[in-house]
Amino acid sequence: MNNREIKQKIQVAFSHVTPPDVLNSVLSDCQEQIVREEKGKVFIMSEKRTSSRLVKWTVGVAAALAIFAGGGLGLHSYQINHTVDSIVSLDVNPSIEIRINQKEEVLDVTAKNDDARVILGDMDFRGSSLDVTVNALIGSMLRNGYLTEIANSILVSVDNDDPAKSAELQQKLTDEINQLLLTNMFDGSVLSQTIDENAELQQLADAYGITLGKAQLIQEIMNQDPRYLFEDLAALSINDLNLLHRTGVSTETTTSDLIETVGDASDKAYIGEDKAKAAALAHAGLSEADVSWMKTEFDFEDGVMVYEIEFWVDSYEYSYDINATTGDIVSYEKDREGKAPSQNTANSGNTNSSSTSYITEAEAKAAALAHAGLSESDVTFVFVELDYDDGRAEYEVEFWAGNTEYDYEIDATNGTILSYDHDAEYYAPSQNTANSGSLISSEEAKSIALAHAGVSVADVREFECELDKDDGYSLYEIEFKSGGYEYSYEIDATNGTIIKQEKDRDD
Repeated sequence: MNNREIKQKIQVAFSHVTPPDVLNSVLSDCQEQIVREEKGKVFIMSEKRTSSRLVKWTVGVAAALAIFAGGGLGLHSYQINHTVDSIVSLDVNPSIEIRINQKEEVLDVTAKNDDARVILGDMDFRGSSLDVTVNALIGSMLRNGYLTEIANSILVSVDNDDPAKSAELQQKLTDEINQLLLTNMFDGSVLSQTIDENAELQQLADAYGITLGKAQLIQEIMNQDPRYLFEDLAALSINDLNLLHRTGVSTETTTSDLIETVGDASDKAYIGEDKAKAAALAHAGLSEADVSWMKTEFDFEDGVMVYEIEFWVDSYEYSYDINATTGDIVSYEKDREGKAPSQNTANSGNTNSSSTSYITEAEAKAAALAHAGLSESDVTFVFVELDYDDGRAEYEVEFWAGNTEYDYEIDATNGTILSYDHDAEYYAPSQNTANSGSLISSEEAKSIALAHAGVSVADVREFECELDKDDGYSLYEIEFKSGGYEYSYEIDATNGTIIKQEKDRDD
């Protein structure tokens, strides 16, 4: 019985058994008493009979209570059988949501995209167990070619109000699906997670036709590398996202990783690291024997999966992006940097494998913010990344404050600021002062630059100062060297405002 039917039965029962007017019944019984007076004495004599109305009322109440108790049990049973207890989502490229009750029986299965509709076909899983449903869906994905040796990854996400139950169900499904994939001709890779409710992510998931689970995985990858855009990653398969996530985990030291992974994502759809390395070396006219240090990572650039390859030969650093599908060279750079990193501080899979103790990303951020005179609440961080330059481990830190972009290079071993610059992207001098009669002198501009750099005139060499026009505005371009660093300034010639500044090592 549903709630409405239970209420109707209780109302009918009470209407039939409750006396219409209890007070009138009592008064009527009193009037039937026999009162006699005899010799100044009053005797009250009542007839000994049981009220049939009272009997009926008592029996009725008991019946109503029985119905109510039965209705309560019925309601509890209804809630167990028909209320959504957990939402399980499966993502490969098909995105499917499964809603189950407390007994892990399926209430409904929803296809979130066209590929999912292919997987479901005309199958109706309502009333089936979760185990049977998952088994059938994995089988359909295998038959339809969505899970293969070249795309072997599946994401399992569990949403339940009870974290302990979510974790238990997550582990159970991971084990089951992993065993299902092992029975075929390839090893699978199962990513799993529990869901944290997020209204903004749910809106994005609905907009791009994916599950909340896939949206949460994408957000995790973007936390590792903020250069990515949600709209670009939403179009990728789980296998490609798994490859990107693996790269982020290998290079990221502070992100909170919410994804558990069993097995490795397949890269058989791509040319492989060895061929990517060979393409880069062939373009550079080098052999692997010439290279003193090499690093290879998966990345996603301008809608294309690429291998990022960096290596050193003598004092030169080479950087390549190789199309992961075709082997074509997407971009490359060659810079004279100095000394290559030693093999014990970097390798082809992980730039963090070092016996040297490095400061943390948080400490690198703090050093940059202190130098800029800002707090973390004042800025928006773009990225913080550990890299190697001129044989030295350093953090590259980039952030925005207002309309100004800041870039820092921080020594990863001791927190020393190796270089920095900030650029006021949208700065525009006032029109009414931009004329030759109201400009500050070159000496004033020089003093402003030296004061900001904390350098005295006696310590400066190769000083250059030039008055220039940029988009109709007058500014001083100043460059000088001091203490092993090269400084560059752009100063508003009308009021002395520092528009842009850079400090870099003098190689």
